[in-house]
Amino acid sequence: MYKLLNVEHLINDKNIWAHTSEVKRSETLEEHSRLCLKYYNKYCEIKGIENIVLKTIKACGCDNSEIYGIYNMFVNAIYLHDIGKINPYFQNKRLKNPSYKDVHNFKNANTNHSLPSAYIYMCEVMPCIEQLDRNSKKKFTIFMFSFAYNISKHHGYLKDAVNFKDDILNCSIEDYYNKKLNLDKNSILTINDGYTRLKKYILDEIAFYILNKLHFSLLVSCDYCATSEYINGREIEIETIKDIDDFSYGYYNSEIYQGIEKYKLNKEYFADDPINALRSDLFIEAQKNLEENLDGNIYYLEAPTGSGKTNNSINLAINIIKRNPSINNIFYIFPFNTLVEQTAEVLERYFKKDIDFAIVNSITPIVIKSDEETDEPDYEYSYLDRIFNNYPVVVTSHVNFFNMLFGIGRDQVFPLTKLCNSVVVIDEIQSYKNDIWRHIIIFLSKYAQLLNIKIIIMSATLPKLGMMLEDENIRFVSLIKNSEKYFKDPLFKNRVELDFSLLQFGKISLEYLADKVSEYKDKKVLVEFIRKETAHDFYKIIKNINNLNVVELTGDDNAIYRKEVIKKINNENTKSIIVIATQVIEAGIDIDMDIGFKDIAIPDSEEQFIGRINRSCKKKKCKAFFFDYDNPAMIYKDDIRVNFPITNIDIMTKFQDKNFESIYELIFKVLKVKSDRLNRDNIKYLFEDCMLMNYRKISKIMTLIEGNVQVFLAHRIKTENGIIDGKDVWNEYKQLLKNSDMHYAEKAVNISRLKEKMSYFTYNVCGNIEIKCDEEFGGYYYINDGDRFIDDGKFDRKKFSSTMGGMFL
Repeated sequence: MYKLLNVEHLINDKNIWAHTSEVKRSETLEEHSRLCLKYYNKYCEIKGIENIVLKTIKACGCDNSEIYGIYNMFVNAIYLHDIGKINPYFQNKRLKNPSYKDVHNFKNANTNHSLPSAYIYMCEVMPCIEQLDRNSKKKFTIFMFSFAYNISKHHGYLKDAVNFKDDILNCSIEDYYNKKLNLDKNSILTINDGYTRLKKYILDEIAFYILNKLHFSLLVSCDYCATSEYINGREIEIETIKDIDDFSYGYYNSEIYQGIEKYKLNKEYFADDPINALRSDLFIEAQKNLEENLDGNIYYLEAPTGSGKTNNSINLAINIIKRNPSINNIFYIFPFNTLVEQTAEVLERYFKKDIDFAIVNSITPIVIKSDEETDEPDYEYSYLDRIFNNYPVVVTSHVNFFNMLFGIGRDQVFPLTKLCNSVVVIDEIQSYKNDIWRHIIIFLSKYAQLLNIKIIIMSATLPKLGMMLEDENIRFVSLIKNSEKYFKDPLFKNRVELDFSLLQFGKISLEYLADKVSEYKDKKVLVEFIRKETAHDFYKIIKNINNLNVVELTGDDNAIYRKEVIKKINNENTKSIIVIATQVIEAGIDIDMDIGFKDIAIPDSEEQFIGRINRSCKKKKCKAFFFDYDNPAMIYKDDIRVNFPITNIDIMTKFQDKNFESIYELIFKVLKVKSDRLNRDNIKYLFEDCMLMNYRKISKIMTLIEGNVQVFLAHRIKTENGIIDGKDVWNEYKQLLKNSDMHYAEKAVNISRLKEKMSYFTYNVCGNIEIKCDEEFGGYYYINDGDRFIDDGKFDRKKFSSTMGGMFL
């Protein structure tokens, strides 16, 4: 479909190298360029890239006479991304090419090749553009400029293109390239002539942004794969779901799915188990509405806690792929690692871990593949799979997902190509910063539409973000047409009695609360606070009351302790326990409590909390009490929802009725007004930044978690397998990082295997404070005598804050 530029006059010399090796002959520039095209064609074949690119170019506002010309520039930028390596200084100094050992000294000569590659690319493209009419010439120049910018950054990261024009104009390379290069620099002088004038030529700024992000992802991906194949002598495979029938066999033969199938044929099948009948009704309705709306872009799965959303999402994803063979990958996106772990456990019942699906997050080891011939660990291939998210199904974090969409570094954007023609399941989207909800849904809807991504957003408290959009071309589909049918069913709605009587006292005392909680000492009781410090204060108060079985669970607790506590809570022999927790308990942790006490925060949080009470829907007389202690604005900073607490009678009524859509309508109005104001939050600046290629600014706006630093407290942790000494773990980490003899990929794999242990000793701290530490290394602040901040196995927040002058999150 594309036509390559004839650049024989630039690379006809077979002695121009792209890469060298100690064990094989050097790779010529022409060979590398062709190998990059091979991987581009492979992505087109397996991931349907060509159709996606053509559709996205059209969405930018290009007519049929322009689309293929711009597509040619798109592909040629990948083909010519390394053309600057014809630089004789690069050949001599960087590659030690003997054919260029006698290069002469020229003014401004250097070994850079990325910016010169962009310059030469523009030189080769401009003659084609000059033949066009004035309007098309301007439009083509804009696209050429944006693709050239990606070339210039393919060994670094995308910044803001505002200075790129000057970089090109000052790129004086003709004198030492020994090639005839012709670039009419006047043609690009007006390229940065402001958003208003550029808008005449690019009708959809978000589409323009997505096209260029996809181009950068493809460019660096094809380059990386081609280089890897040359170095390792092995072709890179693009992992997808190749046979959906084979893939789904385990799921379709599971007890849960077979039970639903039997229920379809006989509505009395679950006569003795009414909760499973209700779950099956929801399952059947969701699938029916999906099948009737296969052209949807974004699907809402709004369902009560305990109704089987994960099971539903698996079935929906499989059905989408069955009915649309071009879709061949699945991504599960979660805001918390606890949800990642929990969902992975569910998937493992039906699919092969590390083969059918893999976890990609900061603490899960890289999946290690073995060399087929030697059966030794293949670190290079394993590392490549990880950075590309190169698995049929990926279970990952929202941070990783947002890096794909908005990241500016090579490693961040590699997986974007895999997102094309995929199903993306997003859980608990309400946990994202709501001041950018409008931005999020603008981008998500456009990504879904252009890259053929089917997005399923699911939650018990689901904000239907599409209500903030005015684009009627985006198809939002509610998979449950009348969610009240399920939310208000007695099995769900009445499983927990809500008690607001403690709110009449205003701010409650912890001592009074302890007395109230201890009244239920023969039950499984969950007490949630919004601040870790308060939770720990309350824990110290209540643990001194006689005959109480008390545990504390916060975000500061490591995975070992968390698993032990959850195991203890869920043990059938545990009839009574009091769990003191923070919001970490809301993050999908699978526990089933009898009684709950919660410090009020925002409606979403209150509902998520209720989901931990009588989760099985089989208990009697379960209650949730709400009280007021800490100010939620201290934790939920800039969150509009703090203005809609359940102390407001109207919100309380809506909350009791499970009418979250009405609550969100109020929130959306405020958010829309805020983003329409004439200030830095105005949504119009988002469109301008996309058009002007302000990548770094967009990335900062779309960052979900603000910059924190990590503190490593060295102490000893007791586990069922023995003692883990933080000092040993730290020294192992340092030795790994300093090991210059170990190949980069092997080092990355080994570090990933160590990260889980490191997480046992690591705590997040606000990034705007000074940390007094013994050593700063590898992104961590190390404190050797961390034991002094550990009290009874728990982190002593107050002591650290007073000693170190810091504030933990």
